[in-house]
Amino acid sequence: MVLLVRAAARLGRARPALGFIVNNGMMPPDSKVFRGYTPTQSDVFVTTFPKSGTNWGMQICQQIAHRGAAEFDHIHEVVCWPEAPMPEVVKFNDPGPASASPTGLRVIKTHLRAAIVPYAAEAKYFTIIRDPKEVVVSSYLFLLGLMGIQHRVTPSQWVDWWCDPSFLGGAWAEHTKGFWAMRDRPNVVVRSFNQVKADLGGTIDAVAELMGVELSASERAAVAERGSFAYMKQHESQFAPPPVPLAKPDQAPNMIRRGAAGGSDELIDAAQRARINAFSRARLREIGSDFPYDELFAAN
Repeated sequence: MVLLVRAAARLGRARPALGFIVNNGMMPPDSKVFRGYTPTQSDVFVTTFPKSGTNWGMQICQQIAHRGAAEFDHIHEVVCWPEAPMPEVVKFNDPGPASASPTGLRVIKTHLRAAIVPYAAEAKYFTIIRDPKEVVVSSYLFLLGLMGIQHRVTPSQWVDWWCDPSFLGGAWAEHTKGFWAMRDRPNVVVRSFNQVKADLGGTIDAVAELMGVELSASERAAVAERGSFAYMKQHESQFAPPPVPLAKPDQAPNMIRRGAAGGSDELIDAAQRARINAFSRARLREIGSDFPYDELFAAN
């Protein structure tokens, strides 16, 4: 798939090739992976949009499930990702991650929208919603770097593509609408990326309560330490993307890059940021979402 994207990019066809990946791999409008599955009280779903703090959410939940002592060589050895095409990811039907947890909980990662993720009152759901301007920057550096085509797509082109309802910007709005609408359910915790950054301890408390895990003071401190940017950056290989065929060393993207809220001006200018704000605000309104965009993201 990566080689096909590179070939398409050389022919000036990067946009349709990436659109195919988004709509058929990363964020398909439908998926069979959960069909027929009823979540249980052991399931903890981390349901973030790509490049919105997914590894952060997984690490917080995995450490809580193991009372601050979760050990792994790579996060996807212990956290399943049902829609992932990579064979090395732990399988959804593998009971190992749950049985190995002292709390009996297993963490499940998914980027799928709320309408596709199976819901049950017994299961738990944790979502982080990130400013789309920051997602634009992070996805440009990560996705295009991973595919080895960043040199063929300018930031301006990426913003143009994002602000298309059929591409990532439209998918972000749909994803945000679905999980924001679930925010008042007792088995759901929804936080913005900014809120998690500003109050990691409060987020840990909320997610631990969601998961039904009462942490001791030392266990909570261990979760906070292992959920910090400094720790995750130091252990970046545990969260690294899969190796890409024929990738050059200087094209390998960082999975744990900045861990900061704001700062989208590192890649896109004020006019582009305003355009993303206008598109996101309008798209949310068009699809009937009451997500408070201006309150959370417009000023950044």
